[in-house]
Amino acid sequence: MAGIGFELRKMLKEDRILSLTKVYGYSAILSSGPWVISILAIVLVGFINLANVGEASDAFRFQVVITYAIALASSLIITGILQLPFTRYVADLIFNKREDEILPSYFGAIFMAWALGLPTVVPFYIWVFQGQSIVLLIGVICTFLILCGVWISSILAASLKHYHGVVLAYFVSYALIVLFSYYLGESIEMLIYIFFGGNAILFVTLMTLIIKSYNSSIFMKIHFFLAPNFYWTLGIAGLAYNLGAWVDKFIFWYHPATGHVIIGKLNASIVYDIPIFLAYLSILPSMAIFFYRLESDFAEKYDLYYDAVRGGGTLSIIKKYRNEMVNVIRHAIHEILMIQGILDIVLFLTVPTIFEILNIPQLYLGLLYILTIGAMLQVAFMSVLAILYYLDRKKVAMWLCISFFVGNAVLTLISINMGPAMFGYGYTVSLLIVFMAALVVIRNEVNRLDYETFMLQ
Repeated sequence: MAGIGFELRKMLKEDRILSLTKVYGYSAILSSGPWVISILAIVLVGFINLANVGEASDAFRFQVVITYAIALASSLIITGILQLPFTRYVADLIFNKREDEILPSYFGAIFMAWALGLPTVVPFYIWVFQGQSIVLLIGVICTFLILCGVWISSILAASLKHYHGVVLAYFVSYALIVLFSYYLGESIEMLIYIFFGGNAILFVTLMTLIIKSYNSSIFMKIHFFLAPNFYWTLGIAGLAYNLGAWVDKFIFWYHPATGHVIIGKLNASIVYDIPIFLAYLSILPSMAIFFYRLESDFAEKYDLYYDAVRGGGTLSIIKKYRNEMVNVIRHAIHEILMIQGILDIVLFLTVPTIFEILNIPQLYLGLLYILTIGAMLQVAFMSVLAILYYLDRKKVAMWLCISFFVGNAVLTLISINMGPAMFGYGYTVSLLIVFMAALVVIRNEVNRLDYETFMLQ
């Protein structure tokens, strides 16, 4: 994705203040994609519905249904396994100058997501929504499918030179969701179909931009999903990371002390859901910094290092570029923690007033504070994982992701049984542990980079 990094660096050479704002604005949208933006949209829809009709029940049920659809589409079933292997496969195609295979592989990834997801999600939703209307059931299944398509499309869309169109597509589609929810969102079925319609517009727009960017003489191929092309370590890493990101939510949703049935067999946790949503929204600036530093600064130094290795550069030049890579890594992680730390302090000072204005119980404050720290650690952990993927350290990244999943599950169960005062500590402490472990791993990997590059290839 160094191409988008080049475009962002070029933009930064323009007027300083405005260009800096644009660079990090674009980076925030391209890095967060449908993840944080979807959360923001469903939260806004909830507030709009409450302000418009004074009734939160349908909006809250809508939020729960869409949250499960996002969880299933992004992590638990298909795209969590496909995202990283597909990204790596596309990178291999670009490196081997076989870009004519990217578009058919993209269609193949969407086909595999739908072909494998439908037989799983349809029986699941039929079981979950027993007694609910067929209109609701069809809407939820269609939303799941379109979210799978959006997630896979976002992989390629974030690297396109048409990044202005990508950002505009996100803005327009989710603005339409919020707008139509205000005027037409009179029932949960309407809210779901509005959300589906907005994401369908986003999906078609992203697909159009991707088709515009890549040429191909064939429609579809699924070679990346077949051995030996499929990177199973990356697939497991992606699945484990996403499971780790969601397991604490599911535990709070279905633990007898914190979970409540909302619609069908879907549970939610009134205690946990609002603070974790707000915590995720707070990391949008860190996501922007992470995206820009990785795809601009680190990608540039990475290319210089391996170009020197492949081109027969002198040892001093190779070490110089390696040291520059190390400095970029240190600077990026330091900047993420520093900027997000400052934002968290500001949030801690202002959030009581915000809660009072929005009529949110002050009971959530303590939990919000600890979850916000956890969300900051999650961004930092994700940045280290991305660097490990760049350096092709797939196995160690996979074990770190598995450790995150297991640690979050175990520590969340322990903390939830210790009482309300410890809620959220399982998520945050598990991320602190794996982040510290990831720092040790990345330091060792970088120190051994020259040796492994030359001696183990």
